[in-house]
Amino acid sequence: MYCIIVSIIALAYIFWDVNYFLRVAFTIGIGRLFKKKCSIKDSTTIYGFCTTQDVDIFLRHMNNARYVRELDFARFHFYDATGIYENIKAVDGHALQGASTIRYRRTIPIFTPYKVETKLVYWEDKTLFIEQKFVTFDGFVRAIVLSRQNLINVDADTLLKNIPGAESRPECPEEIKHWLDAIEISSARLRKKD
Repeated sequence: MYCIIVSIIALAYIFWDVNYFLRVAFTIGIGRLFKKKCSIKDSTTIYGFCTTQDVDIFLRHMNNARYVRELDFARFHFYDATGIYENIKAVDGHALQGASTIRYRRTIPIFTPYKVETKLVYWEDKTLFIEQKFVTFDGFVRAIVLSRQNLINVDADTLLKNIPGAESRPECPEEIKHWLDAIEISSARLRKKD
């Protein structure tokens, strides 16, 4: 019996990223147990720690791929804490990563605690724009990320219905306007190639 259980666990780790799914469940579970629901205009925070599994080849600081992975956990936590996840599920919709831009300002050294702050900064009919910051406990913003979440089978008005703070859409930040222009230029160039 023991060998069967160990084999099932080993196969699960071979075929799936088990730690990813455990971390998602842990992050959402902790959020539900210890944090209250929040407004769509509030920022949510999750905490992390740069371990030996997060570092790059030089073994001194977090590698670039780990930043992006941490963003998923923070975004899932934000969706759950604001009620967005419940609304997406109710209409069988999806929010898919459409684009992201990350600016690394300073590395996160190994064995350093940090937090990821997530905030919805703007939305359009079929798109959410989320800003996320990696902040170490000295208060320095180590990296800042903008992501564009494309809404599938749901529009923003339906998605944000009955969520506190969604009564009025904020002004589009200047950096998002420029970023959208850059995305459009890139898309036009790729369409020409096709």
